[in-house]
Amino acid sequence: MEGITLYPLRNTHKKIFGEGVDKYFTPFVTTPKNLHFKKREKKDILPEHIEGFKDYSKEISVQIMSGNVETFVWGARQIRQLGYRDLNLNLGCPAPTVINRHKGAGLLTDGYYLEEMLKGIFDELKDDDMDISLKTRLGFYDPDEAKDLMESYARFPVKELIIHARVREDYYSGKARIEAFKDAVRAYREFGGKADICYNGDVNSPEDFERIMDSLGDVRDEISAVMMGRGLLYDPALVRRLTGGDGVHPDELRKYLSELYRGYSEYIPEDRNVICKMLEHWAFLHVHFKDCEKHLKAIRKAKTRGEYTAAVNAIFADCKFV
Repeated sequence: MEGITLYPLRNTHKKIFGEGVDKYFTPFVTTPKNLHFKKREKKDILPEHIEGFKDYSKEISVQIMSGNVETFVWGARQIRQLGYRDLNLNLGCPAPTVINRHKGAGLLTDGYYLEEMLKGIFDELKDDDMDISLKTRLGFYDPDEAKDLMESYARFPVKELIIHARVREDYYSGKARIEAFKDAVRAYREFGGKADICYNGDVNSPEDFERIMDSLGDVRDEISAVMMGRGLLYDPALVRRLTGGDGVHPDELRKYLSELYRGYSEYIPEDRNVICKMLEHWAFLHVHFKDCEKHLKAIRKAKTRGEYTAAVNAIFADCKFV
């Protein structure tokens, strides 16, 4: 998730709640025509900032946002030199600023171009020591587009195919299109696709997970992994709960927030900038506190670390933890 899953979050979540999480994904790294990474994007993937990962080459996947063969291949090789092995081509981002540059889900509108791009990428990188995964949606306008997309994907040695069970026009609203997802998985296998398949969409609780897995019916055994984004932001302990463990404890969440603040204070300058970044997390984490709007307002108004810390202490002291 752009701007949120930066290395302070990856390091912190891995340290406190990482048991059971197989892989973390970076926000997308753009590979521009001038073949120079944006400074802030490259900073996020520098190995010197990685903490707590035994083998980051496999435990962290770097998402690449690219609209052509040349820039993807350049970016993939630059990232491989940093020690990463697992690279992901983002074909799912629905943002208009991305679509208008013919990147992300924008590539789903031109099946011929997309297939030629994938052919060029896999031909160029066939002798490079890296795994390439794809993150896609079921289509741009309509899930009926998925069959042709799956036929294209099946032609290439993709390591993992991550399918968000929505089309671009859904953005993130409405319910995940489970039946269309099942049809896409069947089509991919029928066309000879060999990649591991990862489900993505609406897994925000153990109940969601069980409901979705049960609804997958005959394709459930084809699913090797589940990707979670917002679910982990709402509940950092979600993976632990999925394996029968406890939900998040107040002391854990306090430590999590403290570690996040420390990480962001190293990543960006000035208290107010760090607090703004923390507010992105509070937009999700406030659900753990009952009747907390007054205290949230104090957190939002904080301008210094002292004011922020006092407001956070107050919400833990005064609001029921749920």
